[in-house]
Amino acid sequence: MKSLRLIIALIFISMIVMLCADGNNNAASYIRMGVGAKALAMGSTGVASMNNVTAAYWNPAALSRLNDFEIATMVTSNLGYDRSYNFAAIGMDMKYGYVAVSWINASLTGLEGYDANNNFTGEFDNSENNIALSYALGSKRVRFGVTAKMYSSKIDEDSATGYGFDAGTILEINEYMSLGLMMRDAFSEIDDDDVPYQFIIGAAAYPYHGVTLEFDFRKEEDVNDIKVGIGAEYWLTLGNDGEMGAGLGNRRQQENTTWSDLLSKTEGGLRLGADDSNFTAGFGLRFNNFETNYAFVTAPEDFMNDTHRFELILRF
Repeated sequence: MKSLRLIIALIFISMIVMLCADGNNNAASYIRMGVGAKALAMGSTGVASMNNVTAAYWNPAALSRLNDFEIATMVTSNLGYDRSYNFAAIGMDMKYGYVAVSWINASLTGLEGYDANNNFTGEFDNSENNIALSYALGSKRVRFGVTAKMYSSKIDEDSATGYGFDAGTILEINEYMSLGLMMRDAFSEIDDDDVPYQFIIGAAAYPYHGVTLEFDFRKEEDVNDIKVGIGAEYWLTLGNDGEMGAGLGNRRQQENTTWSDLLSKTEGGLRLGADDSNFTAGFGLRFNNFETNYAFVTAPEDFMNDTHRFELILRF
């Protein structure tokens, strides 16, 4: 435990040093779009409260809360401009911690190309990918996680690659509150272009059974403003199993599950939030070993579209 606390302290120091660093650009800006309908419906929060495999993005330390084999997928609709944005992850509990592999893809098709003389040369596509390997461990009070990331970018015939990492910690204060710290895209670059890092501090509260409240504060490299995410979630039991609810626990698959047993364990979740004053909302349905979530996310700029996120999580 002493060595784990030392590692966490060193990570905190690195985060503070990074906050004072210079240099910023827009490389891998698609990373900021977030993943998972649950977190996005709650104002893009989750650094302290996330309890599914999308924690690989929001805070890898939260993966240590899981004890199931999980698969998650997310698609985005109504992006406009022939854009797409998708996510997939798979994670499993191992003897010495939780391991997850995740993938983010953003693409833009039908771009028009012109030569130096402004002659039309045809259409081409742009594709961005981020593949990540996350590892988490921890006790009931202190959790720690890291993610190694590979970025790839392809525009027409030109391609570039790069590497970086995320790191995060969670302190479980008690059953009613948890605190999280996360550094996203630390020391990251693509083809010698720096990827701006983000530093996120989050606090989550669980005041009542089935209720989660979270506040996240995000600071990006060389951006003076601190963005605030606020989210709330409420799960209610739709079946007759009174032991179900939100919180941080996970249910494991039961043997000989019947339809009546499955329906008795059904939950419905409602979510509201604000991501830097942009309204978000959504809902979810959770069964014994799978969960579906939806999020509505208002556009941060007038020229962009409000988007819809659809998520499926399987647990075994």
